Amino acid sequence: MEALIQEIRHGLRSLLRNPSFSIIAVLALALGIGVNSSIFSVVNGVLLKPLSYRNPDQLVRIWEKWGGFDNGSISYPNFKDWRQRNQSFEKMAAYRWTGFNLTGGDRPERLSGRQVSSELLEVLGVAPAFGRNFRPDEDREGANPVAMISDSLWHRRFGGDPSVLEQSLILNDQPYQIVGVLPADFNYLDRAPDVLVPIEATKERSLKERAWHPGTQVVARLKTGVTLEQARADMTSIAGALGEEFPTTNKEHWVTVGSLYDAMVGDVRKLLLLLIAAVAFVLLIACANVANLMLARASARQKEMAIRSALGASRLRIIRSLLVESVTLALIGGALGLVVTYWGTELALKALPDALPRVNEIKVDANVLLFTAVASIITGIVFGLAPALQASNPNLNETLKEGGRSGSSGRQGLRSTLVVAEIAISLVLLVGSGLLIRSFIALNRVNPGFDDRNLLTFDVSLSSKEFAEAAKVRRFFKQLLERIEARPGVQAAAMTDLLPLNGGDNENWFYITNRPKPSPSELPLAMSYITSPGYLNAMKIPLVQGRFFEESDTLTSVPVMVIDEHMAAQYFPGENPLGQHISVPTPEKAIDFQVIGIVGHVKQENLDTTEGAFIGVQMYISFQQVPDEFIFPSSTIVVRTNANPSSYVGPMRDDLASIGGNATLSDAKTMEQHKGNLIADRRFTLILVGVFAALALVLASIGIYGVISYSVEQRTREIGIRTALGASPRHVLGMVVGGGAKLAIIGIAIGTVGGLVLTQLIRAFLYSVSPSDPLTFTGIALVLAAVAIIASYVPARRAMKVDPNTALRCE
Repeated sequence: MEALIQEIRHGLRSLLRNPSFSIIAVLALALGIGVNSSIFSVVNGVLLKPLSYRNPDQLVRIWEKWGGFDNGSISYPNFKDWRQRNQSFEKMAAYRWTGFNLTGGDRPERLSGRQVSSELLEVLGVAPAFGRNFRPDEDREGANPVAMISDSLWHRRFGGDPSVLEQSLILNDQPYQIVGVLPADFNYLDRAPDVLVPIEATKERSLKERAWHPGTQVVARLKTGVTLEQARADMTSIAGALGEEFPTTNKEHWVTVGSLYDAMVGDVRKLLLLLIAAVAFVLLIACANVANLMLARASARQKEMAIRSALGASRLRIIRSLLVESVTLALIGGALGLVVTYWGTELALKALPDALPRVNEIKVDANVLLFTAVASIITGIVFGLAPALQASNPNLNETLKEGGRSGSSGRQGLRSTLVVAEIAISLVLLVGSGLLIRSFIALNRVNPGFDDRNLLTFDVSLSSKEFAEAAKVRRFFKQLLERIEARPGVQAAAMTDLLPLNGGDNENWFYITNRPKPSPSELPLAMSYITSPGYLNAMKIPLVQGRFFEESDTLTSVPVMVIDEHMAAQYFPGENPLGQHISVPTPEKAIDFQVIGIVGHVKQENLDTTEGAFIGVQMYISFQQVPDEFIFPSSTIVVRTNANPSSYVGPMRDDLASIGGNATLSDAKTMEQHKGNLIADRRFTLILVGVFAALALVLASIGIYGVISYSVEQRTREIGIRTALGASPRHVLGMVVGGGAKLAIIGIAIGTVGGLVLTQLIRAFLYSVSPSDPLTFTGIALVLAAVAIIASYVPARRAMKVDPNTALRCE
């Protein structure tokens, strides 16, 4: 132990004697280790930490497989049968997202909420921070309305008053008794609700119809000792039995069972692993640069090593001494890298896309500190081993002579090898970044089927008490749209129940009326939009044929429908769809619609899909013709403006308030923001990989400059002789720059081969560009070659100015 402490002290003294070397090395290492630790903090929070629930490995998500959906929403009657018949789960809970108008204050407020079965918190293993959980008798139709509220709502609305359990909330015009307050860190699937209410007490008709799938989701806890495969077999058996019992609604309906962890992080695992690989490459380049510095420093310490060997120091002792010095250097770099880690993690949290799960669990904790320490030690060994092996085996006779240069050629070869590796790794990173840039540009140029410029969207929710009648809801939205359209700068306004680029659960079964009706399990699905007549004009969706809805299309006129061009081509090939009839089943009867128009297809699921991920055809129904029982007191409004649409949010609130009815305006966004959210993960990946690639390029250019400079210094006598014998400055320039270009060419060749293999791993992040795109590879290779030549030019200029007399006299 004393020997190790002595070696550390000696190493520190040696580093202090060479402050310029130490500062450069520490900064390079701090940058490399810091960015690695920052990304590790994200990976640790999202992927490595167990979910913050009791025995999280026992938690599973359950979906229905129907109509082409592997992860479809659940029919609530099916859930109740699953809960009763299964043999695999301790408990099973259902939930679905909803919203509430909170009234009773100065201004109505829109709250995010969940309707949940009473077992949800028990399934998750979460207890209320204050108060109690729902009782089973409260999750029944006709039960007194009760609610649990979030910690943030408790403090925002009630100032954290413990007497909150004696108070109530007015949600959608109905008083709910508060029975509990959720923990401050409660977060399920990364969406923290303001309010939880029992699902069955809502008395919604959709919960009673087995054919309806109203966005219900299910989570369950496995019994101890039951495996995921056993649970899948159990649920498959139950689904098969339900299919026989209810063939009209459940035939060919199956079940998907997966772990809750995979459901939360499965989509982002590849993205984070890609970032880890990218920052690891940056660290390798930083290590190569510091190793080059160590090799240069070892040349200056040849006599020191030779003297230590002559005095009896073994080669192992010298290697240990030099490794202790390099590890000490790396630990100092790692300590400084923690500053980069804290800064980088904070920056990453701001830049992370909203879709990334478990963002609230990302922090610099003990795991990140341990990773930084281990990474620092390994880094110190990696960049210090080769210089230590070189320096520990000096030629005593030659080295102790004045001017001895033994071993310099070997070190130069190793330094050149390190630079080649830097260039190869840089090329891989730069090509990856280039492919992502080209993909991102192509994705931004995708036509979503409508004009997303100057388009504002927001949700409007009405008082369910004041607008219980469908006729009042229709009048309200018609009046609101008229007021909005009357405002200066507004081109058009419309309402819809579903926005493009927002996914959605608005599918409807249908069949062609004058053709044989398919069996219930074979009915096709179409994405359904309920809109006002001005929707096509507001969205600027092209009208291909026929007409769109008009004000004259009402409940008393013939029901009409507009379909998209994909539906026309798929279901009416070689026919004119106009005038044809399409039936849409409802629990009471099928409604027969006449097709009056064909419009362009819009992107609904994402920008990089040819069609919707599940539903490739679309149909439009007029809000004025929807039966009263399907009219709800909420809708999404789209407003096309002449100027910045965000500036119209305030005036829209004024229009809403002027009509009255305790209506709320929420989730105001431009359509460009909706589009940006869809590609936020790609933008995040592009930015980070681009930054890492830029760092790699800078480090590689520094490495080339260092090697060429060292080469010029070592060849001063040779250059002097060449100049004395008549070599021109141009010849010297070509010789030196050619050395740098040679290293670049070798590195580019190796990097190209590696890049062709490794870029296949980012295929999932690319759009409209091949992982082996020749244009990208060629462009990056030319950039790297230019950087190598520029980095070689400065030492080459110095070599051109070598005075032969001075060079020979120094020798």
